[in-house]
Amino acid sequence: MRARSIAGSVLLCCLTWPFLTACDEGKQAKRDDLEAAGAAMLGAGNDDKNKEADAKAAEARRKAFQEKAEKEAAEKAKLDAIAARLVKAGEKPSKNLEAACDSLIVIYEEWIKVVYFDDDGAQLDFFDHKKQNLGVQMAKCAKLQSVPATDCMVEVIEGVMPEDFSEEDAKLLQAHPDYMFDKCIAQFAPEKLE
Repeated sequence: MRARSIAGSVLLCCLTWPFLTACDEGKQAKRDDLEAAGAAMLGAGNDDKNKEADAKAAEARRKAFQEKAEKEAAEKAKLDAIAARLVKAGEKPSKNLEAACDSLIVIYEEWIKVVYFDDDGAQLDFFDHKKQNLGVQMAKCAKLQSVPATDCMVEVIEGVMPEDFSEEDAKLLQAHPDYMFDKCIAQFAPEKLE
């Protein structure tokens, strides 16, 4: 009986020994991978080619960022030039807020037609839900509580309607649809800016 027990123990050891040593080797291999990953994160092993590639990539990112900033500055300058032409007090001030908001709602669809002249999707979306969209504009006007700012918005819309208003300017306003109205609020109701 004792011989069977010893033989079973020896057999068990012979069968499990390869698995035990394989597990130890796997742990060692994982540790080597972790050490290599840590060294890579700390920059160990970077040769001159990698450093040069990193420097070129950083320079490309810096240049792209600078170009983007210059483009945004040029757009802002163009928007400010348009605002200088369009943002002004109404020629004939409205009697009260209700009259000012009514004037804005009557003319607002012209804003959509002019600014979104080449975006059929935006126009369809607006005109398919015209009543709801005009209701939203009426609510914004009522919340603004400023007759001069609302009259200015009407002036802006009337300013973009003439034929001499360029498509380039309309595309710029399309990219920044609230810019002119925000300028009206900033000029005539700065306390209402959110």
